[in-house]
Amino acid sequence: MRKLRKVAIVSALAALTFAGAPLAAAQAADGNFYAWRDVNYGGPYCAWQGDDSNWSTCSPGGNMLNQASSVWNNGYAETYDDVNVYWGSGYSGASKCIGRGGYIADLSYYTFPYNGTGGGETLNNNIASHKWVLNSTC
Repeated sequence: MRKLRKVAIVSALAALTFAGAPLAAAQAADGNFYAWRDVNYGGPYCAWQGDDSNWSTCSPGGNMLNQASSVWNNGYAETYDDVNVYWGSGYSGASKCIGRGGYIADLSYYTFPYNGTGGGETLNNNIASHKWVLNSTC
C-alpha cells in the first residue's frame, strides 16, 4: 500500500512538468530564462539564453511583450546567472532581479521596486525586456 501511494505521488508530480517548467531542482540547468503567458507555467512560452531588449518577438512563443504571468531562471552558475526583468523595452524603467534557479508561478503577487518608471506596478503582464546580470545583483 505504501509503495502504491508513493508511485501515485511521483506520477502526479511528473504530470505537472511540461515545456521545461520548474520542478524544484529535479531538472538540470539549461542556461535559459523562461516566461509563460499564463500562471503556473501554462500557455505559450519563450526561452532565452541571452539578453532581450524587446519581448515583442521571441521563440517559440512569438510575442511575450507585457504578457508574461510566470517566469523561471534556469541559468548556469557562471559569472552572469541572475536576470533583471524590466518594466520597459530597452532595459528601461523599474527592474526586478530573478536569481538563478528562481521561479515565480504567478507574477501578480510581485511588484517592481520603486526604482524607475513602472515602480510599484505588478510584474504580471508588465515585463518588456530582460538582461542577464552579475550573480551578486540579487
